[in-house]
Amino acid sequence: SVVIVNITRSRRRTTDQPTEVALLGWSVLQDVTGVALAAILLAALGSNGRPLPVTLAGLTVFAGVAAATARLLPRVLHSIRDQHDLFLLVSVSSGLVIAGLGTVVFGIPLALAAFVAGLAIAEDPTTTEVRRRLLPFRDLFAVLFFVVIGSLIEPGRLGEALPFAGALLLLLVLAKTLPIALLARWRRLPARPSQLAIGLSQMGEFSFVLGTAAASHGILTRAQYVGILVAVIITIIASTVLVREVPRRP
Repeated sequence: SVVIVNITRSRRRTTDQPTEVALLGWSVLQDVTGVALAAILLAALGSNGRPLPVTLAGLTVFAGVAAATARLLPRVLHSIRDQHDLFLLVSVSSGLVIAGLGTVVFGIPLALAAFVAGLAIAEDPTTTEVRRRLLPFRDLFAVLFFVVIGSLIEPGRLGEALPFAGALLLLLVLAKTLPIALLARWRRLPARPSQLAIGLSQMGEFSFVLGTAAASHGILTRAQYVGILVAVIITIIASTVLVREVPRRP
């Protein structure tokens, strides 16, 4: 979503409005589906050695806390809207508290808990103001995201990581890029199918989060983890650049 938002807001973009709407809508659907699947896997496999019933209960309660926050937070923020410093502090701290509760109390991985905390901000005029005021933070953390990815790549492992990265790139094209283009044409979406497919063809921040969690639990080898980082960088750069080079005709 971070990459796609930048694609749709770039001054050099060549996408039209229907394509931008489709890009954003599809990316949100991907994120929500990813969170749901991650929660199901946590429940099925257990989290941090917790029994399955405890994990399920923790996920359920955490979902309830996030939903309640999404309903109550706009009212709280509306009441302090004129107090700019307090407004910003409450906005940021609410997300951090939800993420902390998810990890410490309910045993949910921090990355997933933080992602759900971000989704807890509902569409509302007040929370729209929150997002506007948090834009500088978004840009800062987006830069830090890429800095972190660059710092985690180990040049000495690139040789053994490249085959895994190549397999991921091939899988991405076959399982994502081509199906999106074909589905867009089949359903006659108003978006430009080629731009839509290329714009969505990246392994973004959530893939990085899942890869980090898998590597920390020993599910992936170090070389495979570096391969994921390489694939993330290649796909983000390629999708951002190539989406502007696609012919403007459908």
